[in-house]
Amino acid sequence: MNEIGRLELVRESLIAVVNEMRANVIRSSYSSIIYEGHDFSCALTTADGRLVAQGEADNPIHIFAVPYSTMELAKRFAGDIHEGDIFLHNDPYTGGTHLNDVLMLYPVFHEGRLALFAATRCHWGDVGGMTPGSLSGRVTDIYQEGMRIEPTRICERGRMNEPFLQLLFNNMRITEERRGDFNTMLGASRKAAQHIERLFKRFGGNSFLDAIEELIARSEKLMRERISQIPDGTYRAEAYLDSNGHTPDPLAVRLKLTVAGDRLIADFTGSSPQTSGPTNVGPAMALNAVASLAKSYLDPQTPMNHGSFNPIEVINPSGSFLNATLPAPCGGMVECRAVMISAMVSALGQAVPEKLVGDLKGGANHVYISGPRSSRGGGSSSLFLLYEYPAGGTGATREGNGNHVVRAYPEGDFNVVQAAEIAEMQCPVRIEQYGLREDSSGDGEYRGGCGMRRDIRVLVDGASLSVLADHAVIPPFGVAGGRSGAANRFVVIRNGETIEPSPVPGKVGGFKLKIGDIVRVESSGGGGHGDPIRRDPVGVAHDVFLGYLSRERAREVYGVLLTPDGAVDTVATDSERSRVVAARHQVSLVEAAEDDLDEARRWVRLSKVQAARLGLAHGDLIEMVNPHGAAALRGWVRFIDGAESGDGALQLDLGPIGHAALGTRAGDTVEIRKLGSALQ
Repeated sequence: MNEIGRLELVRESLIAVVNEMRANVIRSSYSSIIYEGHDFSCALTTADGRLVAQGEADNPIHIFAVPYSTMELAKRFAGDIHEGDIFLHNDPYTGGTHLNDVLMLYPVFHEGRLALFAATRCHWGDVGGMTPGSLSGRVTDIYQEGMRIEPTRICERGRMNEPFLQLLFNNMRITEERRGDFNTMLGASRKAAQHIERLFKRFGGNSFLDAIEELIARSEKLMRERISQIPDGTYRAEAYLDSNGHTPDPLAVRLKLTVAGDRLIADFTGSSPQTSGPTNVGPAMALNAVASLAKSYLDPQTPMNHGSFNPIEVINPSGSFLNATLPAPCGGMVECRAVMISAMVSALGQAVPEKLVGDLKGGANHVYISGPRSSRGGGSSSLFLLYEYPAGGTGATREGNGNHVVRAYPEGDFNVVQAAEIAEMQCPVRIEQYGLREDSSGDGEYRGGCGMRRDIRVLVDGASLSVLADHAVIPPFGVAGGRSGAANRFVVIRNGETIEPSPVPGKVGGFKLKIGDIVRVESSGGGGHGDPIRRDPVGVAHDVFLGYLSRERAREVYGVLLTPDGAVDTVATDSERSRVVAARHQVSLVEAAEDDLDEARRWVRLSKVQAARLGLAHGDLIEMVNPHGAAALRGWVRFIDGAESGDGALQLDLGPIGHAALGTRAGDTVEIRKLGSALQ
């Protein structure tokens, strides 16, 4: 066998080990979020923590953080790791994701020397904290989110530390599930170690490890080649989270992406500081977001290992919400990673416009409904915990529409949502409606995918609702002139009345439910691509026929009028499309010396006269759209003293960062669209 064939055999053998780990976890886990939702991942790393192999179905959110955690453990226990040792970790500040994602690291030795780690990271349904499920939109520090485990040896030379495990599990709800999932991870790790030992015998110890190093080197070489094909330059992007869960102020991600030869440098300097709410993340997630997007865009076909990371540098100052420190809560890790993905979509999409894609739903959309299994209640064994994680629409591309209610490239093999049969069998709830959400897709020449609507009726008193989600105020953006998808929405229907369960949309902590209440979950749609007016009217009519789009929206945004039987009224449509284009608000850009930025927002300066002509009030959320650029640029209206140009044309001053993000220059014209109402 030649060298290439041998390397391929080694690589596929390693992936086979990981895939069997996955199968073992699915078959033996106790929590539905693991066996039904597939919220877990498995991997192999080198002794010093570099990623060796993962499965195709594994979750990038988990996997890209495993090396950071393993490197931290290898550093802390340097020279003190022995056969029979096992380690646990979930601490966000040392490479974890959020506290629910518990990582087991199982050392594998060859001839007395540490060779590899088998890694299993599973989302435990509850790890303690102030609300059932541990994830809440209203926490103020990480201690309210549950048990935090820094890299900890829980088994030494084959002897399990039972007192520590008792302490751990006794501080978590539904203890028997937690213990069962721990044993699942342990069994999968032991089986992986047995397979790896056989691979050492098959390929020869040093030869096997040398082959792993060669595979990593080849992946690095390929990624560097792909990066070198991108035009050198600096690309700017901005993206926002709705809030920290306590105030209406957004959180800003500011990205400067530099392509220099075969290197990619992502600089998040200038992003908002860490907060007292759950929308923070530890240091591992920035590289996680940048690397997963770069891999998806530039090298989507080859298997993953650490070589793909090596050409990427991340600058991410400590103390921002993207690199938080103790005691900042980090439950909204997925939301923070998602907004960094959004910024990367915009920045890398400027460099590689053929890959430009509309934005996604905004994160994990954690929804927890919990309470007693019956009105009589009781101890922890009588507690039910329903965890919903609704998918949304994916973004459109220049070649096609987004998909409805599916997982996307940054998310892995999660299920779309928990099966109704599983939810109703395990919890006192009834799924009364589940389907696509009309008018949720981002409009465009190619539209984004629709989000979903799911109505969950609670059949017991004493239940509560917690939600940790984003894009409930600031919707997923469109690109190349496409429009935003609908924002996420989480409400309670009680006796026919719609109740907002929190003053901060998408952030709910322990809202008390009554028997008969309906929790309505509506997920966002993906952003559109291209000007909606260029969409084929027949395609618009088909979307109306299938229930994706209402007749009203078809007319308002696409300028398409339909006959009573659903056919396109061609003459009326031509006239309506002219009216739609003429009604758009266009402004001319003027070069400003600097951008008007603060820690939370980009401010768009307008006079009261200008704002009145545009139908805007102070504090309104708007977007500036360059149909030839990448993502829309968002900002909030600020009134200034001033007047229009001599000919009465509307003008807007924009600094160099804004021009770079939009791909515009002074004198260019952009469309202004209103997204949200004025600040309170």
